[in-house]
Amino acid sequence: MYRIELPWPDKALSPNGRVHWATKARATKTAKTMAAALTRVETKTKPEWLSAHLQYDFYPKTAHVLDMDNCIASSKAYQDGIAIALGIDDGFFACSYSMKEPVKGGKVVVTITPYPITESKRN
Repeated sequence: MYRIELPWPDKALSPNGRVHWATKARATKTAKTMAAALTRVETKTKPEWLSAHLQYDFYPKTAHVLDMDNCIASSKAYQDGIAIALGIDDGFFACSYSMKEPVKGGKVVVTITPYPITESKRN
C-alpha cells in the first residue's frame, strides 16, 4: 500500500474553469509530473501489479459544498501521473472517492493498493 499526498488541484483543471487552453495544458503537465514524481518517491520501484485500486480522499480548502464530479475530473492529471509512475494503464485502475473535512490549503490523498485482475482480463 502506498499513500501519496498531493496539493489541491489547480482551478484551471476544473471542468468549470474557463481558462485559455495553454493555461490548462501547463496546469495539466505540472499536476501529472508532480503526481508521477511523488509516486516514484513513495514506491521506490515499480510494483509488479497488473492493476491497482486508487482511493481518493479530497480535503477541500473550505467547508463550501463541492461537486464530487468536478473534484474527480480536476484530479485526472494526477491519475495519469500515477499511472506513468506505476507502469499501469489507468484503464486498469479501480477508483473510489470520498470527501473529507476541510484543511488549510486543501489536499488530495491517494491511497494505492493492488487490485486483483487476471492477465486474461488485460488482453
